[in-house]
Amino acid sequence: MHKLALRLNLLRIGALLALGLANFAPALATTYRWVDQNGKVQYSDVMPPNQAGQGHAELDKQGRVVKETRRNRLSPEEQKRQAETAARANADKRKQEALRRRDQALLATYTSETEIDLAQNRAIELENLNIRGLKTRQNAAAAKLALANANLARAGKSGQSEHSGHVQMRNEAQRELAQIAEAIRVRETAIENIKVQFAQDAKRFLELKAQESKTLMR
Repeated sequence: MHKLALRLNLLRIGALLALGLANFAPALATTYRWVDQNGKVQYSDVMPPNQAGQGHAELDKQGRVVKETRRNRLSPEEQKRQAETAARANADKRKQEALRRRDQALLATYTSETEIDLAQNRAIELENLNIRGLKTRQNAAAAKLALANANLARAGKSGQSEHSGHVQMRNEAQRELAQIAEAIRVRETAIENIKVQFAQDAKRFLELKAQESKTLMR
């Protein structure tokens, strides 16, 4: 009888424990709430792996927040925007540094606007000297081409076949003329760039000198 009573008591205790756990399980169930990458609020009893670090709230079965986890990781879109912002900031920093070095070079190189004008004239004269040399070569190549064409024309009038040496001379002269024309164009463009650059340097030089004067007057 004693063993039977003990067994019955154990069965009752087991049944009560099972009932208690069954009633307690829903209370432990957790609902997660978070905002997805599209800005929509989502709910689930399981947190998606890709949402890790993006922040979420844990709700009880009554919908009350029992725990809130703050964000500790940026989304891919935010990481991209952050990288772009940092790249722009670095580019601006490099630009400002380049301007600072340019200002220092201007003040170290020139003492007046007249010196800037003289430097510009020297740079342009050097380019003009190159162009004059190219035009001398251009005239020689043009004469070579004219001679080759004259020889070929003479052969054609007499019914003779074109001499390979004259054909080669003509082709070489044409290639040389094309190369020289391109080189002249490059030098002429360089002159225009020199004018623009020195005009900017002169303007900036005067601005820097004006700033210096204001600083000294304070």
